[in-house]
Amino acid sequence: MVDWAWVDRKRAAGKSWEEIASDPRSGFQPDPKGTTPGRQLRALARDRDPAGAAPREEDRTSRRWGLARVGWLLFPLLAPWVFLALVLPSPVGVYLPAIPFLGLAAAAAGILLAIGLLRSPQKWTPAFRQTATAGVTVGLLLAGALGGAALASGCPVLSPFLTGEPGGWERVAQGSFRENGIPVLFFYGSVACPYCSASSWAVLAALQSLGQVSGVTYDHSSSTDVYPNTPSVVLPDLSVASSYVVLDARESTGDAQIVAPAVGACIEQAYLSAYNPLGAIPFVVVGQFVHAQATLVDPAALSGLTAAEVSSQLAQKSGTAYLAITSAEAYLLAYLVYQNGGSPANVASEPAVAAIVAQIR
Repeated sequence: MVDWAWVDRKRAAGKSWEEIASDPRSGFQPDPKGTTPGRQLRALARDRDPAGAAPREEDRTSRRWGLARVGWLLFPLLAPWVFLALVLPSPVGVYLPAIPFLGLAAAAAGILLAIGLLRSPQKWTPAFRQTATAGVTVGLLLAGALGGAALASGCPVLSPFLTGEPGGWERVAQGSFRENGIPVLFFYGSVACPYCSASSWAVLAALQSLGQVSGVTYDHSSSTDVYPNTPSVVLPDLSVASSYVVLDARESTGDAQIVAPAVGACIEQAYLSAYNPLGAIPFVVVGQFVHAQATLVDPAALSGLTAAEVSSQLAQKSGTAYLAITSAEAYLLAYLVYQNGGSPANVASEPAVAAIVAQIR
């Protein structure tokens, strides 16, 4: 007669069916005409009456909250959530972006599950199955709840898909960052960052071409970073009156150390989550076009200059700073003119702007 209690203990200890069947202490007598003793014992174990048999040791083990079961809860909870946040970075990934937060958490859960399964003799039991099902259910509920909260807060629906456009810009698949129907120029950066500082001049020049700008103040990038003391326009200080563009400048204004700026509206976080999840700066959005992972203006073109000297080059329309800034300005103007239906006409007719507009898909 088979000693099922002993068999269950050996299975829980990781012994194979063949090892157990060949051990006389199992009490198992294989059929010489049948399959291998291990397969016969395993089949007999499966045929045991679930109602009459005591809970097996391996079932009791799988019900405990060890690494394997915790992994079977967390990984199924996070994996669908990560997928939804990747496909719909807004609204699902606004508060907890897939990259890097949810992705790192899911990777850690996957590692935990792998370690747990390596240490567990059971890989897939009813208890594990129930735990994984609960994890998937909770993950979907959390993703749906956060997505619903984001939509209620005014976040747009954005996908991660972009189409390449001239000058390193990309078009958003759907949606457009606008305020009262006017394209928003959203700038995300830090005065201490030399690339942000250099790019701020192109933003100022484009704004001045499209309206009245006041409150212009200057600063410089960090003195200890690359391209030290790159002259900068402090964009948050600007006041803009224009029928063609709305400025939304989110920029930390300290010039000693680069600090990621805080964002206010949900729509700002939505564009960051969708198209700049790692928080690279400068990051620029113009309506339905984004420019990420690169500077608008090379700070090398402003190297060694003061704000007054850069302003002088722009006024005289000559010099390395002038050429670099006006080139970036032309792209900003082209994308704004494009989204304003060809207005204002005097800007749209400028040769550099018209040439870029003609290339926009």
